[in-house]
Amino acid sequence: MIVGWKEYILLPDIQPGAIRAKLDTGALTSSLDARDIKTFWADGTEQVEFRLAPPRSSNVAGQLCRVPVFDRRVVRNSGGQEESRIIIVSTMVLAEQTIQTEFSLTRRDPMNFRVLIGRRSLAALNVSVSSAEHSMLRHIPLNAKP
Repeated sequence: MIVGWKEYILLPDIQPGAIRAKLDTGALTSSLDARDIKTFWADGTEQVEFRLAPPRSSNVAGQLCRVPVFDRRVVRNSGGQEESRIIIVSTMVLAEQTIQTEFSLTRRDPMNFRVLIGRRSLAALNVSVSSAEHSMLRHIPLNAKP
């Protein structure tokens, strides 16, 4: 399947409604714009609590999420600097495809997209990214928010 470099995705484990994401073949790991990141232990498992950043046009606080910590990794950010990030696993839906994929949690304030989909996730989806902005618009759920 061929997709555009920006598409709407669903993250049903994290938030209701669609999120606009950048599909980036230059990034290895997918990432989420997360705020107020806190880790804690519950029932012998390390958990992370964070708020998913709301769309830039919104003043409402983002959705509060609690999920298990999958891993911690050193990730090179868009500026080329290495930073330690918490990795979570979540369900992601793009068009009719659903996968479990890894996301690093970080603040993406200067970036235009709150979600970045990297090569690992793109390979799992078995998609090719075109230079078109959107190619899957007919698949946007009715409750999508730009």
